[in-house]
Amino acid sequence: MSANKKTMALAVMAAFAVVTAACAPDRNETAPTSEASAEAAKPERLLVWSNDDANQLKVAEEIAKKYTEQTGIQVDVEPVSGGEQVQKLALAAPSGKGPDLFYQPQDRLGDLVAQGLAEPIQISEDAIQGYSEAAVEAVRYDGQTYGYPISVETYALYYNKDLIPEPPATVEDVNKLGASLTDTKNDRYGFLMVPDFYYSIPFIANYGGYIFGGKPGSYEVADIGLNNAGTVEGLTKYQQFMKQNAIPETLTIDVMDTLFTESKAGMIVNGLWSLKTYREKLGDKLGTAPLPSVNGKAAPSFVGVKSWFVSSYTKNAQWAADLAEFMTNDENAQLYYDTTGEIPARSAVQGKIADPSYKGFTDQIASGIPMPNVPEMTPVWEMDNALDFIMKGQDVKSVLDESVEKISQQIAASGK
Repeated sequence: MSANKKTMALAVMAAFAVVTAACAPDRNETAPTSEASAEAAKPERLLVWSNDDANQLKVAEEIAKKYTEQTGIQVDVEPVSGGEQVQKLALAAPSGKGPDLFYQPQDRLGDLVAQGLAEPIQISEDAIQGYSEAAVEAVRYDGQTYGYPISVETYALYYNKDLIPEPPATVEDVNKLGASLTDTKNDRYGFLMVPDFYYSIPFIANYGGYIFGGKPGSYEVADIGLNNAGTVEGLTKYQQFMKQNAIPETLTIDVMDTLFTESKAGMIVNGLWSLKTYREKLGDKLGTAPLPSVNGKAAPSFVGVKSWFVSSYTKNAQWAADLAEFMTNDENAQLYYDTTGEIPARSAVQGKIADPSYKGFTDQIASGIPMPNVPEMTPVWEMDNALDFIMKGQDVKSVLDESVEKISQQIAASGK
């Protein structure tokens, strides 16, 4: 998980137990859809809260201008930090000062719904076919669809072509390659992966473990599968794998980055957000590939999806939905990729990415699973502590039983 994401997760965890649901405005109309916008009164203007990242803001303003030219509706784009949007929305929207459309990563969706801030929508059949399956799953909650996906992110394998001519297909191959390169006395490693829960999902899922029962969009949060027989077996294999590859218990992203960019690590697992830095340091030596298979199956990874959400408080829900669909169509998804470098949520546009450095990630997305978007996911990051103890060699089942008990207690204390 990137540093920003982990910081956000911890901040949300501190507030989890005291979050209370807000009352969304009553609506008699059906869920907004772009197809119904022609029948709704055309507003003079729409307000969009974009993330304040310079490139994301730039492309949002450019697309908004195109929409104005097409419809005559003035679209104002206001930069608001993604991490601050939910809190500001909860204060501004009920008083009529909030946006019609706002930006958020999908893992905040449960909080948005709990607080009555996001409006369920109906994406047109033509439009929904264009988004990748993982992206659509990520914006479903409690049986309804809420967001228009912008971009998709996950992690994959980076490797140094001078040290690893061909990327490993399996974790067994990783072990063999790693053994030939690892020399801990001289700070050299064949394979590195930060020992966080975020990156351990292949070992959990591919042995029969899971976070919550049910499926994306309709999780059964009372059913926690993080200490079942599959997770115990998977994380026992993980414990052995990490030890065999001599991965330090206290490895951080910064240390891993330094080792990799100095050609002291042959392979690492990290997200697309590090591509620019690695490419600047390694140039043509840099390669990417999907994660090596685990337990004979393609390795899943957490997929995060950034999306546009229609505010529950907008008076122009149909037109806000129309704008969101416009902002995420193939043409504008291509523009978003060209400007930000983020992988677009539209399958056709993903398929047009010519940069070979992206292939490991676009291939990995096919095996990705959406990070659960329910508020109950927040206490699950207790599993980071569990991984710390597992890395130290403690009994896996005992550690997981204790961690799941803590997670269950936090969920119960929140009143969920």
